[in-house]
Amino acid sequence: MRPFLRIEKPCEEPFEKMHDLPDGKFCDLCSKKVLDLSNLKDSEILSLIQENKGEKFCGMVFRNQLNRPLIEQRHQAQENYSRKTSFTKIAAGVALTASLVHSFPAQTKTVTKTEFVSPQSKKAKENQKKEDKTGDGNVVISGKVLFKGTNTSSTETTVHFITPQKVYSSKTDFQGLYTLEIPKEAVKEENLLEFDPGNYDYEGKLMIFKKEELQKNNIIYLTENDARKEYGYISEGIYANEKSLVFLAGNKLDYKTFNKSFSIFSDKYEVYYIPKSFKKVFTSDENIDDIYIAFVKH
Repeated sequence: MRPFLRIEKPCEEPFEKMHDLPDGKFCDLCSKKVLDLSNLKDSEILSLIQENKGEKFCGMVFRNQLNRPLIEQRHQAQENYSRKTSFTKIAAGVALTASLVHSFPAQTKTVTKTEFVSPQSKKAKENQKKEDKTGDGNVVISGKVLFKGTNTSSTETTVHFITPQKVYSSKTDFQGLYTLEIPKEAVKEENLLEFDPGNYDYEGKLMIFKKEELQKNNIIYLTENDARKEYGYISEGIYANEKSLVFLAGNKLDYKTFNKSFSIFSDKYEVYYIPKSFKKVFTSDENIDDIYIAFVKH
């Protein structure tokens, strides 16, 4: 089970006010060292994580080091590219969590957890609208995903409609267009969609859509990993805790049971991590800090 880095909580201390150290910075506000992780290999970051078991620390990372699994061995050419990349370093408070990244299976005819949906033809869409008028059929969601600044698109971008029972997914075409067919009963007053660019040059995005907004052919812009700086703590948040809500195939699961099973059979699970700012789509409980939506791979 490999951890990945994610921004947990930004810090308000200006980076320019921190003192230089050989391996990073020193922050007077919290009297902590800010470790420079930006030029470290994934294997070196993993070693650092192990050395700091349960201890919080601050770190500086490239934005394209976030939200992806840390891999022990990487090709040297890729390492050189990462070191020379123009992405500006950001000192970020990140939580090191389990490899709860989205490893979606190839498109198949029978999918139980993540269902990939191919774009419809114009005629099929017209027929679908007729079905919807009779109260049957699915809700058709369509739109476009572009990279901000260049207005280009990629066929590697994937759009996910996330529910505790199933995740419906569709890749964009060469124009950035996508279409999803969602069962009417799965569409709620507020719905969560994820836009995954499929590479680390651009930031993925979670967005909440009201029911009436889903069919407006929305244009979504994904921003490049740029020079913005954020600061804060790094901690090991590998598992769910008492303030986490865990769903397994739509059913609530005790977090301790999930942690124990996941620690042994992590490769058998597909897990979507929902941070606190998006939890309202699935719960109104103020005591919940985050949500894990899990499925068993078949």
